[in-house]
Amino acid sequence: MRGARCWFLGVVLLTIASLSLVQTPSAGQDADSKGEKVRFHTVDGVEIVGTYYPSARGKAPAVILLHALGDHSRTNAWTNLAVELQKKYSVLAFDFRGHGNSKNLSDATEFWKHPINKNNVKGAPKGTEIDYQNMRKEYFPALINDIAAARAYLEGRNDARDCNTSSMIVIGAESGATLGAIWLNSEWLRYQQLSGGFAPTQLNKTPEGKDVIAAIWLTPTTKLGSRTVSLSQILDLPARIGKTPMTFLYGDADASGKTIAKGCEKAIKGADAKGDYKYTAAVKIPDSKLAGANLLQKSTGTTKSIMEYLEDVVDFKGNAWAERDFRKSFYVWRMGNSLVNAKTAPTEKLLAFDTYEKFIPK
Repeated sequence: MRGARCWFLGVVLLTIASLSLVQTPSAGQDADSKGEKVRFHTVDGVEIVGTYYPSARGKAPAVILLHALGDHSRTNAWTNLAVELQKKYSVLAFDFRGHGNSKNLSDATEFWKHPINKNNVKGAPKGTEIDYQNMRKEYFPALINDIAAARAYLEGRNDARDCNTSSMIVIGAESGATLGAIWLNSEWLRYQQLSGGFAPTQLNKTPEGKDVIAAIWLTPTTKLGSRTVSLSQILDLPARIGKTPMTFLYGDADASGKTIAKGCEKAIKGADAKGDYKYTAAVKIPDSKLAGANLLQKSTGTTKSIMEYLEDVVDFKGNAWAERDFRKSFYVWRMGNSLVNAKTAPTEKLLAFDTYEKFIPK
């Protein structure tokens, strides 16, 4: 890491807020032209549609963008950020199930056989399309299966040498950030199984969550549908124990956003303002009444700040590229003293379907 650039993110954002960003397309459609439309499938039969922005650098760190519930991935804010990130990273933006273009079921029989889908999404047992408006609020954690499918898709791109999923970055807004935090918690409990059967079970020493080298949360919320969750508890393993660099961005006129961001920072860092947590902070966007993806508006300078922050974090935390071989690997979630199968056979292309409730601390 270059010493001259070893700065604290909060200071950077405050000092560059008045600077203009590098020119990016003004319309989402123009930005989209720099990416390729992709489709991939979830383990429970939903066709996810997104845009993949490949980096010309090859084997570049992989970025996943997570929009808020009720939104979609093709707004100007997200596409402009993706195009800017594409200069140094490979980027995947996608619509969560029931949002945008991700409303078709590729396998309706598979989808409706899961009780949580059947009981919480309108259309059972024969519907071939789903919509966010027809989902019960209790259902939202199940959308984390879409993030799991997105990572599996990127693992394939990694092995084609299109990106580097050993160095992943997650950027989420509002409820999308909350879902991303829960997913990251689950990844810190997921291990590759090296042996099993009649032999004693042996696991890789490091969890899959170690591959996520940074997370940026734009006004994360503690409200997820009908429930209130504790972000500080959800992120305790990835951020406090695992020391994953992460920032919590909020507009300075957003009292609730400030409370949540500051609370997470305090819970993660404690009295360690620098040390192992020098790239973790609650960061105020000056003179802003904006929230979520709207914090990416050009006038805020946030996108340029993100680019500069990630450049240092990749230097500090980046992992060397490695072949993932996801489809030939076995995985388990380590839950206390128990091991729960996350992927049990090489013929399985994705992780097992899960409600992800067990990764939300009570």
